This record gives sequence, C-alpha cells and structure tokens, in this order.
Amino acid sequence: MRWKIGAKISLLGFAAAEKGCYCDSFTILFKRNLAFCQQSITSDNIRLSSSRHRHKIMMVKGGAKEDIDGGKNPQLCFLGNENLMKKQTGVLLEEIKSDAFQLQLTMLRKAMKHYGGIGIAAPQVGWRTRVFCFGIEQNNPRYAKANPIPFTYWMNPEIIWFSNETNWMWEGCLSVPGMRGWVERPAEIILTGFDENGKPREERMDGLSARIAQHELDHLDGILFPQRVSSTKYLIPQASIDAKDSWTKDWPSPGSYKTLLGELCDDK
Repeated sequence: MRWKIGAKISLLGFAAAEKGCYCDSFTILFKRNLAFCQQSITSDNIRLSSSRHRHKIMMVKGGAKEDIDGGKNPQLCFLGNENLMKKQTGVLLEEIKSDAFQLQLTMLRKAMKHYGGIGIAAPQVGWRTRVFCFGIEQNNPRYAKANPIPFTYWMNPEIIWFSNETNWMWEGCLSVPGMRGWVERPAEIILTGFDENGKPREERMDGLSARIAQHELDHLDGILFPQRVSSTKYLIPQASIDAKDSWTKDWPSPGSYKTLLGELCDDK
C-alpha cells in the first residue's frame, strides 16, 4: 500500500477507517468488557493549589477532589467520553515552564505508570490539551515482547513525514480496556513538537517508538484505535489474546496469528 506525503501531514490523513466505522457487534462486545468501569471523568477542569510544604493537582469529578501527590490518580476517560472524542487545543508555549503545567506533566507520567501504560495522552485523564508522553523503562506485562524505550514528553506534536512502508501490531489502550485491535500504521515517521522545557524538538522514529507516537497523537485528534482497524474481525477481546494457543491457524490473518503483544509485523 502506498501513502501520499504532504508538506505537513497529520495522522488524520492516514485513517484506515473513519469515525463512523463502529458497528453494533463491537459496541456490544466493548460494553461487556467495560461493564466494570463505566465511570469517566465528567469535568475537564484541572485546579492547582499550593501549600507551604507541597503542591497538589486537584482533578474534579462530580465535586470530588482527587489529590495526585497524595497517592491517588486521576480516573481514566473511556471510549465514548465526549471530551476524549474531541480534537484538543494546542499548548501555549509560555505556559510550559509554569509550576502548574509542570505539575500536570508529573501527574500525566504518574498516571501512565499507575495504569500500566507505555504511553498516555492528556485527554485520557481529563486534561484538555495537546500533550502526550511515552516510554518503556522496564518490562510491561501488557506488551511483554516490547524493548525499553526512553521516556519523553511531547507538547503540540505533529507528524511532518511518514514512510510509504507500513506494519501491523496488536494495539491496546488504557481507554479501551479489555480489547485489542490489529492496526496498520506507517513504519517510520518524523515527529516535531516541544519538550517539557518548551524547547523545539524533532525526532525520526521507527519501530515501536513510531507506533506509540502515532497512537498517542491520534488521542489528541479524538481518534482511538478501534477506528483504525480495517475490519471488525481484527477487534478481539483480551481474553482471546490470552488464549492464543487455541486459535485456528492463521486466524484472523497470517500476520496477526504469529505476532505477540509488543511485536510489530510486516505482514497483515
């Protein structure tokens, strides 16, 4: 498959499926897996308070305050959440060095670690802005075959180039619990944006780093991985992945059949 490249490219141009690709069968399956965690953040306001001894970030949910530094973590937003499904607004560069913004960055990294992610985007925890972070600092049971990746923050990220070559992976998402999708994406990208100090950065990525960056950037545009699969047959419950030894040979496709979590495959 060949992909057209423009001077400025967003992953919206790569969409393997439109937002309207949801079907009743997936909705039913997802609701069954999500029955235990239907609550989502209903307010996207993040309040900053200071004290003499420490700083806290308070996230508001139905009037209840969750103290990030006090040991609690913000609740995740799940597929279908109104704010999660929207395109987020950009970061004002003068805000990046503020204490409030830096505390929010710390919150985001803590949430990623707490929920066992290898990447997380700000809107997944109710922070309405174009920020994500990712990294694998030790073995992650959700992606057992993934190698370590240095941790990085990205503000106002943008893909300015992606390769014609693509690959596939069993993707998962903290905001779509209990599900996996066999997703095709460009194998290599160039990502630009700003780091946690407000300095411009540009990085050419391949392998799992490129995959994670594209997945997280999708979040900033209101897109989740089920909207990227080419067919609903490539959306399956995690329980099926756990029972992969019992799969019919080459189901649901030869590439997906042989690929373990955390691995990339050149074949569909």
